[in-house]
Amino acid sequence: MNLPEDIGRTHPHLEGDLPFVLSSHSVRILKALSQLRVGEYRRSRPVCLHIAAAAGSGKSRLLNHYMSQDSAVREATGSRYREAILIEAPYDGNCMKMCRSIINACLPGFPIRKTQNIHEQVADVLQASGVKQLLIDEAGHILNAGKSGQQYTLALIKSICNLGITVCIATTRNMVNALAADEQLASRFKRVELPVWSESNEFRQFLAGIEVELKLPERSHLDSKTMIRWLAAHDCCVTFRLLEVVLGAARLANSRGEGRISVELLDEFWKSGFGVEERSHED
Repeated sequence: MNLPEDIGRTHPHLEGDLPFVLSSHSVRILKALSQLRVGEYRRSRPVCLHIAAAAGSGKSRLLNHYMSQDSAVREATGSRYREAILIEAPYDGNCMKMCRSIINACLPGFPIRKTQNIHEQVADVLQASGVKQLLIDEAGHILNAGKSGQQYTLALIKSICNLGITVCIATTRNMVNALAADEQLASRFKRVELPVWSESNEFRQFLAGIEVELKLPERSHLDSKTMIRWLAAHDCCVTFRLLEVVLGAARLANSRGEGRISVELLDEFWKSGFGVEERSHED
């Protein structure tokens, strides 16, 4: 996709990603994560959270935003303990790699001891680091490890829960059945979902929040019926695609000296190659 080279120069905030924009759904999940971290620590069967949503719905952005809040509190208080840690499950679902990621998130560079069971090492490091909550992004990758590999990793998650540490996994909906098949884990995880957007008050509020972060000189009225219907007609109903299209149109507006996003600019950005690229990825 070829866009003007001067895009973003007059408005540096249009470069890179927009700041995290809250929605009613993400607020509920962020509150639940905070409450679980505080209220479930050291319980014999802590309640855990399963964030299930379509690809591109903003699961990773939500978890990273949550972690940025936790890091800010830790820096302000000067605490050396990491109450919450975030890892990404390896693509092949390998449990040993996941264990290394957990240990490294707690104590970067800490050596793995070959003479001790890796699950025991994970437990020791988590407890020594004061971890109350483990967040696992892309946890659906566990399914790529085959049946025996899945069972080994699910056993790791159970053992972490048994330490009184609440776990949150973020996956697409392909992980729902795998959890349901394990009665012990299924009873521990509460499932919440991020939406595929449709015309609603929640969607309008989310679009209004995006417009605030764009900081364009004039109102674009992204929350209007005209804009929402354009977005719905072009399948911009998952957060990632929605942000890509709106931000792309905002950069076009900025490069042209226009003060707002219009339907015409959305069309131009879409036809410049983004829509074709999206369809080819899906095919």
